[in-house]
Amino acid sequence: MSVDLRLAAADYLRDRRARGYELADEDWLLKSFLDDLDARGETTITIAAAIAFATARPGQTPGWRARKLRVVRNLAAHVHALDPSVAQLIPPGLIASKTPREIPYLYSDRQIVTLMDRALTLSPAMLAASMHTLIGLLAATGMRSGEAAALNVEDLDVDRGVLLVRGKNRRERELPLHPTAVQALLDYLQVRGRLAPPTGPLLIGAKGGRLNMNTARAAFRKLVNDSGLPVPPGRRAPRLHDARHSFAVNTLIDAHRQRADIDARIAVLANYLGHADPSHTYYYLTASPQLMQTVRDRLAAWQETIQ
Repeated sequence: MSVDLRLAAADYLRDRRARGYELADEDWLLKSFLDDLDARGETTITIAAAIAFATARPGQTPGWRARKLRVVRNLAAHVHALDPSVAQLIPPGLIASKTPREIPYLYSDRQIVTLMDRALTLSPAMLAASMHTLIGLLAATGMRSGEAAALNVEDLDVDRGVLLVRGKNRRERELPLHPTAVQALLDYLQVRGRLAPPTGPLLIGAKGGRLNMNTARAAFRKLVNDSGLPVPPGRRAPRLHDARHSFAVNTLIDAHRQRADIDARIAVLANYLGHADPSHTYYYLTASPQLMQTVRDRLAAWQETIQ
């Protein structure tokens, strides 16, 4: 039995997506792997070829290398089921993937405003408006940047003030918006309407198609550099995704200040962020000086009540 690896990869991806998987990086990683096989003159998937692909570029983190190998391993299992002679089964654990957790960058309200203002100076004007809106939307809702990019105009319910968001594994949730956020989106839609039809992608790029997240991330890096945001030594530069961490931490700070039930608030936050398990929400609750001071203040107030 002869197996066309590219057709098999297309079938594999289509089947996985039909079962609800998002597969954010699989398309281009598998294409790169198959291009690498072609360049080597190889027609089968072997353990050696998979490891060579995963470790080819120096400087990549062990976690990213392990992810690349995992993507190839899953394809190899699919092809092996079709014809064992075309793909070897790749054992798990060939590349250790345990990496230290990166400390996220927690934005202040002023820094978000600075980034949004500077976004308006980008060129072309449509990219400027989209980046301005994207940054504000992430800061106001804590949604994932990929979720924001996937939004359509029809997902905004102006009358109810909510957004329909599609998260991981196609789980849907409605996010309530502050009236100022609704108005900001309406203002953006007026600008968007000059280049794109009234339906389809909410956030668009310079040519009217859906905003490409690689373009958005590159633009955001420029904004961060131009804004001069301070980055502590040994820490990575701020990312779009860090707005999600900031939202979660600020929510917990507000809960402490309101003397709220923290466990109950985290359960609500988990649903708001689109987490299937509330335990995943704790990953975003990074300690910050402001949070720790708020916790200390609450503890001191409680101690006074029992003395």
